Amino acid sequence: MTSPEDAAPVKPPPSFAPGAPVAVQKSRFAGDPLQSSRRISGDLGDTTPVASPTFSPRSSSLSPSRRLSSSTQPRRSSAGSPVGGIVDGSDDVRSLIIRAFSPAVAILASDDTHELVKQKGFKGGLRELLRPFGEKVPGRVVIRDSVGSSRGWEDYGVRFIDLAETQPVPSSRDPVGSPMGQLEAVLQNTLDAADSTSNRWSQLSQSSNTNSLSASPLYQLFLRRLLSINTPTPHETFMHPVACVIAISSRNKTPLESLRQLYAQTSQGSNAPPPWVHGEFLRYYVLVHDEDRDDISESTKLYDQMKRHFGLHCHLLRLRSNQCVETDDDSVEVPSTEWLSPAEDLSKAEEKNVLIDLGPEVPYLFESDVNAIKMMVRELVVQSVIPFMENKVAIWNDQVASRRRGLSGRFMSMSRRWAGFGSSKSGSSGLGGGNTGNYDPSLGCYRPDTPEAILRKLADYAFMLRDWKLSTSTYDLIRADYGNDKAWKYHAGAHEMCAVSMLLNPLTSTAKNKLETIDQLIETACYSYLTRCSAAENALRCLTLSVELLMSRGGSAAESAARWAMRIMEMGLVGSIGRNLITERISACYASKTSNTGSPFGSRRRKAAMWSVLASDAWLKLGKTPLALACLEQAERLYAEVLDKEGVYPIPEMQAVMDNLKRAVQVEYLEAQGVDTSDETEVAKKLGAEETSEKLDDRAHRRSLIVSPAMVENGPPSAVPQGEEPRQDDDFE
Repeated sequence: MTSPEDAAPVKPPPSFAPGAPVAVQKSRFAGDPLQSSRRISGDLGDTTPVASPTFSPRSSSLSPSRRLSSSTQPRRSSAGSPVGGIVDGSDDVRSLIIRAFSPAVAILASDDTHELVKQKGFKGGLRELLRPFGEKVPGRVVIRDSVGSSRGWEDYGVRFIDLAETQPVPSSRDPVGSPMGQLEAVLQNTLDAADSTSNRWSQLSQSSNTNSLSASPLYQLFLRRLLSINTPTPHETFMHPVACVIAISSRNKTPLESLRQLYAQTSQGSNAPPPWVHGEFLRYYVLVHDEDRDDISESTKLYDQMKRHFGLHCHLLRLRSNQCVETDDDSVEVPSTEWLSPAEDLSKAEEKNVLIDLGPEVPYLFESDVNAIKMMVRELVVQSVIPFMENKVAIWNDQVASRRRGLSGRFMSMSRRWAGFGSSKSGSSGLGGGNTGNYDPSLGCYRPDTPEAILRKLADYAFMLRDWKLSTSTYDLIRADYGNDKAWKYHAGAHEMCAVSMLLNPLTSTAKNKLETIDQLIETACYSYLTRCSAAENALRCLTLSVELLMSRGGSAAESAARWAMRIMEMGLVGSIGRNLITERISACYASKTSNTGSPFGSRRRKAAMWSVLASDAWLKLGKTPLALACLEQAERLYAEVLDKEGVYPIPEMQAVMDNLKRAVQVEYLEAQGVDTSDETEVAKKLGAEETSEKLDDRAHRRSLIVSPAMVENGPPSAVPQGEEPRQDDDFE
């Protein structure tokens, strides 16, 4: 066997000439080019000899001279991805969006409880201990909708938050400190981590799902962090607490009095929610029993007293106060938190950098503690939170929404709008005359007991209970009132969630007239968010959710999704990394557009391939060669479905663009492996070419190979013979 010292530093790839077909190593999903996994052909930081990447659009096999040797075959790493989480397909991305809007459960614990949990190794207190287990409730959660039918959900969860987090946070004027700047910083940190740990690139640049709509793990991270921007706001109630866990421990000397004091803090004091949060949320009382030091019989007696004083919404949580370590027999690793805000992600990254020499600090719990916490979370959600929300939805729907939907309610709404009758503010009447409702412009919100605020809360509760039919009708009912009151953020939010609810409802048609309605809702929401409210993060969330949900519908909805994704880039809502991810999703949108007849006509494979090429060039400009390679391979597979001849493009300029991009990726790999690319002879030797008359361009030139989508799509104007019309993409397809 050849020793590593005798092996060549880099195996030369097959040579290719401009305009000639170029071979590519086939993936194991060779039967369907669009369903192959997005993989990497080498690890940047690995010292093992790795062959430079080669490409082929359609060949099902390779000759021995072009096949990579088994010793240099890139292997998919089994190491953990720096992104973490789940690799999702189109259905899983839809599930991710649904799970992002979960009920918020606040935590308010006594000092003795905090000390007990801190002793177990959780510095953030009870919330840090419970948070990972709330994101996935064990077992099936059955929810009853507004018409009385029930449905079970396996992926239901809640968000545990500190009660103090409901207080509004002043917006930062520093672009880096803003949510959008933090989101871009999270993506940059992830790519930097992949650069420093080369064997993680494979999981970062590929999707294990064979669906062509699969989102890359990096895009999933982008989506999770975007949906986790949890700044409390009056105009939507997703981050308003549905319930509050009031916890004391068995160490407490005056338990009942402590519970009463904590209850008072939920409505007044420094921990109380702001005035625009409705105070009628559920209180859930928890007694944390110390299994290692306290008597269970005494805790049981105290627990019975709690139920007599505070009702049935109580729980006895039995935990060991000793800290668990990995070497314990019954130790269980605490699951990672999926829904971290960008600020929290950056904070955790800084902590890891400080402790990099000591290794990652992974928390562990005893198996008995894990089972006790899961039991408590399930009981909290199934027996208390869900019934409480269902009851509130029924009451608000019957007492408030039904009156608005009735004839008298519509008459009063029209009266307030056109004549000022029924207004709560004097002197505000008149035709179209300004604020005629309950909106307070000085505070920028409605009081929580006004019909407009209750209806928004009803719609949000129905959305979190996954009753999208009721949420759609309620958002649609109140959006006009918000516009009449010039409550622009409420107005934008109602339009946004009305469109999202319609797209999540499987019974909603995607006919042309219905898509026009959805497009109008999205357009109105984005205009209000950006022009009237300067809320870029809300506009980005609206467009991103619309893109993913429209793309999952397929057909003409997929083309609409691509147009809205382009709007994200036109509005400049994302940074350079986010822009590249959106470019990839535009390609996925067009790839999901299929013909109803099953023929290639009506599909958008060429457009999908073109946007993959643009994404590849964009990643190459950022120096992320593995991501560029993944996009380039996807483009080759898409082009293979519409080209008349294998690897030969109908436009010479297009052939040159693809050849130059392939060569640039190859040269980037050589640079990553320490090859001096300024030496033309050495590069030609490594690339396997016998002769070359072209000199290598510098890095800046090689990273700007593609100028515009128009050149990739139809070639420059000189490529069209005089007197002939250029062939349009739709005609070709």
